[in-house]
Amino acid sequence: MFVCVIILIVGFPLGHALSVSQPYYALGEEGRVSIYCTVKAKLQPEEMQVTVYKGMHGEKRICSAYVNTSNPHIETNGRIYCRGIVNKERVDLTIFGLRGEDTDLYRCQIDVIFPPPYISRYGNGTLIYIPDRPDCPPEHSQARIMETPEITYNQTLAFPNILLFAILITTTITLILQVMKMILTRRKSNHMTQTLSQKGDYRNFW
Repeated sequence: MFVCVIILIVGFPLGHALSVSQPYYALGEEGRVSIYCTVKAKLQPEEMQVTVYKGMHGEKRICSAYVNTSNPHIETNGRIYCRGIVNKERVDLTIFGLRGEDTDLYRCQIDVIFPPPYISRYGNGTLIYIPDRPDCPPEHSQARIMETPEITYNQTLAFPNILLFAILITTTITLILQVMKMILTRRKSNHMTQTLSQKGDYRNFW
C-alpha cells in the first residue's frame, strides 16, 4: 500500500508535466497553411515525435517526424506534406498540398522521448479552412479571352475615326457644291444683266 501511494504521488505531476495548445482557427492560401503548436513542459524536451492528425479524434495522420535539439527541422513527403522547425516551447508548421475538401480540424500530437519519462499529449486542435481554387481554363480559352477585349477595343477606337472622316468628307463636298452653285448663279446673273443692257442699247440706237 505504501509503495502504491508513492507511485501515485510521483506519477501525478509527471502525467501533467506536458501540455500542447494550438490556435483556434487558421486560413489557408494557395493550398498551404501555417500553424503552430505551443509545448509547455517542466523539462525542455530534447527528443520528441511531432505528428499532425486530421479530424476531431485524429482519424487520419497527415505527417509525422522525429526531431531533436541537433536536428530540429521537420520535412515530410506525400500529397499533403509538412515543413517546419521546433523552437523553444513551440513547433512551427506549414502544411502543403491542401484542397478545399481538406478543410477540417487538425491536431498536433507531441511525444516526448527524452528526457524520460515518455509523455504524449494532443493539442486542442486548429480549425483549418482551405478555400477552393477555381479550375484554370485551357490555354486556348485564355488566348481567346485575351484577344477578344483587344479586338473590341480597337474596333471601338476605329469607329469614331471613320465616322469623323465621313463627316469631314460630306461637309467638304457640301461646301464645294455650295461654292460652285454660287459661282454659277453669279455667272448666270451677270450674263442676264449684259443681255438686258445690250437690248437697251439696241433700242436706243433705233
